[in-house]
Amino acid sequence: MKTSGSPSIGRGAFALGVLGVAAFTLYGSLVPFHFHARSWSEVTEAFGWVLSHRVRVESRSDGIANVLLGVPLGFLLLGWRCVDREWTRRKMIGVGLLLLPVCALFAAVVEFAQLYFPTRTCAASDILAQTLGALFGMTAWVLFGQKFTERARAVWAGTDKNPAARLLIAYLVLLAFIQALPLDVSASPYQLYRRFRDAEVRLVPFRAFDGLTDTEGWKQIAKLLTLAGLFFPVGLLAARLKGRFESWSTIRVALAAVAVAFCLEAIQLVVKSRTPSTTDVLVGALAALAGLYAGRIHSDGVALPLVVCWAVVWLACMTPITQSAPGTARLESPRPFDWIPGLPLESANPLFALEEMLTKLVLFGLLGVLSAAWYFPRASRARKQSDPVPKRAVLIASVLGLVASAFFENSQRWFEIHTPCITDVLLGGLGAALGSWLAGRK
Repeated sequence: MKTSGSPSIGRGAFALGVLGVAAFTLYGSLVPFHFHARSWSEVTEAFGWVLSHRVRVESRSDGIANVLLGVPLGFLLLGWRCVDREWTRRKMIGVGLLLLPVCALFAAVVEFAQLYFPTRTCAASDILAQTLGALFGMTAWVLFGQKFTERARAVWAGTDKNPAARLLIAYLVLLAFIQALPLDVSASPYQLYRRFRDAEVRLVPFRAFDGLTDTEGWKQIAKLLTLAGLFFPVGLLAARLKGRFESWSTIRVALAAVAVAFCLEAIQLVVKSRTPSTTDVLVGALAALAGLYAGRIHSDGVALPLVVCWAVVWLACMTPITQSAPGTARLESPRPFDWIPGLPLESANPLFALEEMLTKLVLFGLLGVLSAAWYFPRASRARKQSDPVPKRAVLIASVLGLVASAFFENSQRWFEIHTPCITDVLLGGLGAALGSWLAGRK
């Protein structure tokens, strides 16, 4: 049932979601839009060859990326038909089986369109992968789609008694996903033994800094600061938890932070391209505790002088993450700025690019949280939880995110290591807006 008096997350929202996912898929599949005219007979003949010869998955990362691309389409499409209808699972499965060919047809159309863009690769395996992802998404809807929708409505409307708990669980799932990227998973016991034998698992804290050059040390610091930025929101959300957690002792909270960091780091034991480290566990736990402390002492907002102090801390942490090491040779002339949104997904490993994009959303989300903490002073805390978050607060955060990310990206134009692009600027604005909105939910 829909939550009365709340913004409706109904069929209209699911329909917009389907259109949004479809547009994103089409855009991401055709970027950078180097169109080349071809005759219809030539294209249809080429597509027939693709369907018969390019069925095998040639790139595991591309295959996984296409599966992930199909999941939201299947979930939202079936949700559009089934939400609030109180159908049995058997009927939802039947509707899903009727809609699955639609997902397959859409994937085929997108792959067919790629034949007009020589920089893109058309493959039958991509159609199969996206269809499989859509099947996974539909299965997820059948299992818990309606319940998930009702929970989302409660958080959106502010009627959930403890929204922080649900947001914390969702964020931990997102963090676990980021830790597992690029999903080159190997669960073989021998592979796990070999990683310990060959010292691919760093058990001694901060041993990774031994013998590093200044440039390598700068990169290692940037990696740890990024990790701290990812774990800091865990503490911020935990600070809003209600119930027994509020009475936990400091030691118990610290142990819980270490346990969470350890479990998330342990995911990387089965990810071949990642290097698990006790250093990451300690940094993640300390960052979560710092977020918890900040969330509790600033529960009623942050005064302007403290906002400035926290902003300086945020800028100081973002500098190693976004900039080249001191002493790096500057280019004689600045590099051109990449103005095509989404190009990193096409020009690099899509799963590594996805990790960087999600991480940037979180890091700039912290700027949005800081903006919201300043915008909502103590006197305005009488605002009811069910009241909508003021649009002005989200707008201010979005502008701050755009300006900050544009500053970082522009400064990268004088160095060869980074690629300045509009995608990162937009992610900065979006991340700050999301952080501000979430911070406004009591």
